[in-house]
Amino acid sequence: MSTQVMTTDETGRTSGSPGAAARSPVLVDALVALAVLAYNLPVQGLAGPVWTLLLPLGLCLPYVLRRRHPRAVLATMLLVAVVQQLAGVELLVADVMLLLAVYGVARRELWPWSLPAAGLVAGWVLWAVAPRLEEYYLSVLDLVLLVVVVAAAWLAGTLVRTRAQYVESLRLRAEQLERARAVDAEMAAAAERTRIARELHDVVSHGLSAIGLLAEGAALQVDQDPDRARAAMLRVRDTSRDAMQEMRSMLSVLRDAGTDGPSPLPGLDQLPELVERAAGLGLPVRLTVEGERPPLRSSLQLVVYRVVQEALTNVGKHAGERLGRVDVSLRYGEDELSVTVTDDGPGPSTPGAGAARPDDPPGGGAGEGQGLVGMRERVTAHGGTLSTGPGPDGGFCVRATLPVRSGG
Repeated sequence: MSTQVMTTDETGRTSGSPGAAARSPVLVDALVALAVLAYNLPVQGLAGPVWTLLLPLGLCLPYVLRRRHPRAVLATMLLVAVVQQLAGVELLVADVMLLLAVYGVARRELWPWSLPAAGLVAGWVLWAVAPRLEEYYLSVLDLVLLVVVVAAAWLAGTLVRTRAQYVESLRLRAEQLERARAVDAEMAAAAERTRIARELHDVVSHGLSAIGLLAEGAALQVDQDPDRARAAMLRVRDTSRDAMQEMRSMLSVLRDAGTDGPSPLPGLDQLPELVERAAGLGLPVRLTVEGERPPLRSSLQLVVYRVVQEALTNVGKHAGERLGRVDVSLRYGEDELSVTVTDDGPGPSTPGAGAARPDDPPGGGAGEGQGLVGMRERVTAHGGTLSTGPGPDGGFCVRATLPVRSGG
């Protein structure tokens, strides 16, 4: 099977198909001009002066260039037609080329150019035909009809030009929409990558931090208290399994994004379990809930869970031996909910240090920065606010406030 390549030129015609050369616009115009010229010569005859034979040539040959130079072509034809009348030469068959020239100007020029051009041709028609009404057995109605024909040629060219401009605007609009779709696709891909990175950080960072703390405790107890060391390692095993299960759930949700059904990702119902696991790691954590929980979207519940999870992970990393308590407070209001995680650890190294801890490396660790950025992105995406910094009584405080909207 052969493949035919089709292209479109500026005139809206196709090329590349069989016989395209026969339908070349310039070739077609040349054939039209030659046909009119060939018909004009026997009608005009050879009785007049020889120079009058040049008049039909001046009316027909410029037509070949009408697509590239429509104004110049019409001006040339009109000049020849004026000379024809001044010389007293009878009307010629080739005079019909003026109508085609009017169409060509209207097809390619805006009306401030094409309308006066059509008016000039209509004026020439009145000048040339009005004195010869009786000679040609014409009436005033016939004269008006000739002017209407000129107007029709102008109108036809204007309509074709308007349609071509409309089609071109549709093409440009389609290209703009295609580019916009490409940009939207890139932005969606970037947002999805950010979402995946945030989810992976929340799951992996929390799990590895817990495993690290348990393993460190087991290493310290392996000689003095082998039973406690063994229990700690069993917790390492359980924690790693929980982290793997949560990662599988998270990946399942990412693969099935957009499908209906309950989300396997954690929510508010899993907060007590999260606090219990943190307590099992040695954190003196306490959960308090105030108010009645309204129906909340699963995505909003996940935000609250991740904020608490990240805050507890940071407490375990940074609080040190001076830690005496960790309070997790969840408060439901009429229009918003707030979750606060405070501790009485060493707190920021200096007032106004924001999320920094005394033992942070210069510039902050990659994990801490990613965690805080992820928390802020999650909260902001749901129309909430996040604040981190020194607590009212020392230590460190993470507080997120989120608007409440009913829904599953």
